[in-house]
Amino acid sequence: MIALSTRAKEAIKVALAMVLVYGIAMQMGWDKPYWAGFTVVTINVLSTGVSITRGFVRSLGTLVGAAAGLVIIGMFPQDRWLLMLCLSLYLAFCTYMLTGKNQSYFWFLAAFTCLIIIGVSSPPESQSVFQLAVLRTQETVLGAVVYVLVAAFLWPVSSVGLFNGACRKLWTTQTQLYHSYRDLMSGKGTAEGTRPLRLQEIQQMALIGLLLNAAESDSYEVWEVRHRWRQFCDQSQTLMKALERWRESFTEIQPLELDKLLPNLNALFTELDGRFEQIGHMLAGEPPTQPVQAITLTVDRDELLALTHFQQAAMAVTQTQLANLERLSRSQFDCIADIRGYARQASAPDVEPAPKRLLSIDPDRFRAVARVLVTLWLAFFLWVYVDPPGHSLFPMMAGIFALVIAMVPQANGSLLFLTWGGGIAFAGVLYVLVMPHLSGFGELSVMIFGAFFVMQYLLSENPAARMFTMASFLVLINIDNQQTYSFAGYANGVLWIMLSLALAVATAYIPSSPHPEKVFLRLLRRYFRHAVFLLAGVAPDRSQQKGIAMRLRSLLYQNDLLEIPGKLAACGKQIDYRVFPDNTPGQVQSLVACLNALAYRIEDLVEADAHPQAELVRERLRDDLQSWHQVIDARLKRRAEDPTQYIEPSTDVRSRLAERLARLEASIQETFARTGEDALRAEDYSHLYRLLGSYRGLSEAAIGYAQIAEGVNWARWHEPRF
Repeated sequence: MIALSTRAKEAIKVALAMVLVYGIAMQMGWDKPYWAGFTVVTINVLSTGVSITRGFVRSLGTLVGAAAGLVIIGMFPQDRWLLMLCLSLYLAFCTYMLTGKNQSYFWFLAAFTCLIIIGVSSPPESQSVFQLAVLRTQETVLGAVVYVLVAAFLWPVSSVGLFNGACRKLWTTQTQLYHSYRDLMSGKGTAEGTRPLRLQEIQQMALIGLLLNAAESDSYEVWEVRHRWRQFCDQSQTLMKALERWRESFTEIQPLELDKLLPNLNALFTELDGRFEQIGHMLAGEPPTQPVQAITLTVDRDELLALTHFQQAAMAVTQTQLANLERLSRSQFDCIADIRGYARQASAPDVEPAPKRLLSIDPDRFRAVARVLVTLWLAFFLWVYVDPPGHSLFPMMAGIFALVIAMVPQANGSLLFLTWGGGIAFAGVLYVLVMPHLSGFGELSVMIFGAFFVMQYLLSENPAARMFTMASFLVLINIDNQQTYSFAGYANGVLWIMLSLALAVATAYIPSSPHPEKVFLRLLRRYFRHAVFLLAGVAPDRSQQKGIAMRLRSLLYQNDLLEIPGKLAACGKQIDYRVFPDNTPGQVQSLVACLNALAYRIEDLVEADAHPQAELVRERLRDDLQSWHQVIDARLKRRAEDPTQYIEPSTDVRSRLAERLARLEASIQETFARTGEDALRAEDYSHLYRLLGSYRGLSEAAIGYAQIAEGVNWARWHEPRF
């Protein structure tokens, strides 16, 4: 028996599904059977679960888009200007939603279908419009059902294994970090040595959320406990922050005799060691060997009172963080034990809820909305005053291409022209040389199977290229029950499609280049502008930050600062590194991970500065804080102007920040020594120490970014590309 590769199996599934949808649609006498083919093209992915989800979402999005098209045409059947205005508002909303994080595919289909209903129905007639909407919905559901059945029964592929593997890898990384920090707490190793693990943790954290969505559709077992899995993902995010905050207190406690201060510290670490190990075993499918035991860290009060106030504050923060680790790891153990069926927990896991972002406005999404509307109206004016090939279909197709560019960032001009041109050429060869000689659906099905097998097999490694090539092939091959052949019609279709594509690609350059390296630099500038503004808000002299407008702006910038690293990571994956041979994908992703860490440290500092005791710090330590801010601000402002410019060696950055930080530490210790003068309370000491930890973490993150950026060859990133 011949062993088939995964590529061959997937190609067979797509080709078979395409033959079936054409056969059913043509047997039912439905017009435009390629609409069902479009569904197969867009939902075929390696994971069966993802295909099922995409099939359902495509059907629902088509239904919503068809209803919207009927409503808009029903409101303005004879006034195309008002119709275009109403359509623009609808597309603006859908475009803003599809460029977000949730349900992008649904909103794309809602906009895409509405454009088709209105474009194909021009001039509109109520009966034909309704029939078109029903036909579009029928064929979309047909394509989704057929491909889902084929994918479910013929070599099904599950993403559950990928998700479980990603969870195990993330937990292994966090376990290694825990052990490294435990050694670091006792004076072994350096924080610098843990940086690769921290960067790896951030990257793995972003992956498991994506895989969980697929695994929920692939497996009933995952779906049944999906809420627990999402709780575990949230807990892992919380654990990442808890480990970092624990590490920030090590400098002051390393010289202390921790065994005397914390008599049961070793017992706590033994318990934590066992929990981390057993959680790893449960993630691998092995039952736990023993239950967890809650343990409270005790403090020797006599030993504690012998310390300085500064050291007492460090111990208080350390005790809090260790108690947090104990609580969080116990909660994670219970959560995984519940998921695997080893124990049932009646109560929800004890985990801090993630803070909600109350105000988040993404300027990139508004930029995408503007590009889609500009494309649509330019195409509309061309249709009204020039009447290009395609006639009323020209603005429809241009709008669809604009939506594709907005939703798929890697859909640059060269990829779109190459893939749509390739599909058009392939369709032209079969349309002219093969199809006129076919008789009956049997021969036609052989051609359909062979054509889609070849496209799926050759383009299996590039989903975007595969989807665009197959889409253009479906449009131009134009298979129907009443088959006619016209080379003039084929040539007119080629011209219509390529002109609308050219218009959409041209408007994508407004107001700046869409090439990923250019977008990367633009996002870097925005990131550092936000960082400059936020740090100015926590500087000793911050009179310019007063007022409601400034507070709202600060909240917007803080939310955007946390979002930008994810966008930079996506851009980094799209960069063609053959054009930048001196840089590597790993180098750019490490840079992004440093920016992610820097954003978290800025967030910590902003939160710590909002505490009432922060005013005491600004009063007592104004000069030292100002000195530290001057070093950071000068470098961030220069990077905001041009993130690629060379500022100074990272060793100089390290020495300057270390010098300013040492002054700040000495001043804080002096403030702690003035207990008689200031009558500070215990919470005042803890907050002062937390604030110091925030400055330390931010200094370390800035140094880390400088070291990575120093190794990037930015010379060619500014060169124009067309």
